[in-house]
Amino acid sequence: MKFFKNLDKEKIKNKILKIIKSKAFIIVITLILLDLVLGFISRALIHKLPEQSAADRWSSDGKKMAQVSIFFTEDQMIDTDFIKKMEYVMESKMTDAGIVEEQDDDDPKPQKDPRIVETQKIGDNGASEDTEAPVDDTKLYSSCYSAQGLVSISFEGKTADKVTAIGTFGDFFLFHPLELVSGSYYNKDALMKDQIVIDEDLSWQLFGSNEVVGQMVTIGDVPHYISGVVKRQEGKMRTAAGQQGGLAYISYDSLCKYGAILSGRAEKVEISEDGKTALTGGINCYEVVMPSPVDGIVKTIVKESAALDDRYISIVDNTERFSAFSMYDILTSFGTRSMWNKAIFYPYWENLARGYEDILVVLFAIRWICKLIVICMFSVYVVYLYRHKTWTVSGIVKTLSDKKYDFEVKQKQKKDEKEAKERS
Repeated sequence: MKFFKNLDKEKIKNKILKIIKSKAFIIVITLILLDLVLGFISRALIHKLPEQSAADRWSSDGKKMAQVSIFFTEDQMIDTDFIKKMEYVMESKMTDAGIVEEQDDDDPKPQKDPRIVETQKIGDNGASEDTEAPVDDTKLYSSCYSAQGLVSISFEGKTADKVTAIGTFGDFFLFHPLELVSGSYYNKDALMKDQIVIDEDLSWQLFGSNEVVGQMVTIGDVPHYISGVVKRQEGKMRTAAGQQGGLAYISYDSLCKYGAILSGRAEKVEISEDGKTALTGGINCYEVVMPSPVDGIVKTIVKESAALDDRYISIVDNTERFSAFSMYDILTSFGTRSMWNKAIFYPYWENLARGYEDILVVLFAIRWICKLIVICMFSVYVVYLYRHKTWTVSGIVKTLSDKKYDFEVKQKQKKDEKEAKERS
């Protein structure tokens, strides 16, 4: 105790202040650089999720677009009729919100609303030309829905059994710009729903090559044709999200007729007089992009159009998903966010986005800690300067007044000298 009493507290305080002052500049620069580096890493991670940035890729004549995804619980019967009804209500609500102007039947003048146009570049398969994906330019919005399941794909005696399949309908590949190794995406408007897209892993498993565009395979003994091969995305995160093994993208119609649906409630229905059956339902993901004159309005419209209780849906505004406000919401719910009480079969792209959210929120927290430390250090320095100031407010006022007076005297002298020269 005597030791502590004998310490010169003032000397210790001055010594600590001296150390802080000598290292403060280095600390501040280090924290600012760390913040910048983590910001760069965050943007790089977000760039790895093109499925979350569909709104940024759409041309809308300068108008802001919004992308929203809605996921349904596995106990709900979500089929094509449900989606059609939902979109009918959604279009009505878009009109009410002023997103779609009502057209007067007597007015022959066409609408000049922004139309959705998307151009996608084929991947590293040697093609350098851009291919314009087919889009319904009569609609102000674009949408797609999907279901996840299993199919068996055969080719000349080889069978890939229980292949993970994504059954799609609508502008799926506009929301999911998968990198093509060869070929192209299948046309959503094709009369025959017999084209499929497979990943590299499945292509090598069945054919031993990636150059397989146009090859015929059978799904449920029904011929289907390879439209394109997409790059297999590697990484621990993607594997954990559900992108392991072979992956096939097929029409929702083919998945219902020839596969098994895992993602939601499905029922068998007769599709012909000879007793053939197919599944209906199982849709667990609906995605839409449309103009957004007011922040959050698209999310509200989609939610109200689904007309389901919050217990049966999870809705995500992808446009604002990685904003500072969203990161703050995740940070404040850290821990409890993992306590999920909804039975939702998330597709791999949503699992991946949720995984990256956890990483990004940690980076977000570190960046804000860096900012707060810099702000605190700057505030302490300002307070220190104020407390040890050698000036007073009255002194500053007097100095400024003196400078003003000196300036006015010099100006008057110059004016007098100029007038004297002109008289002479």
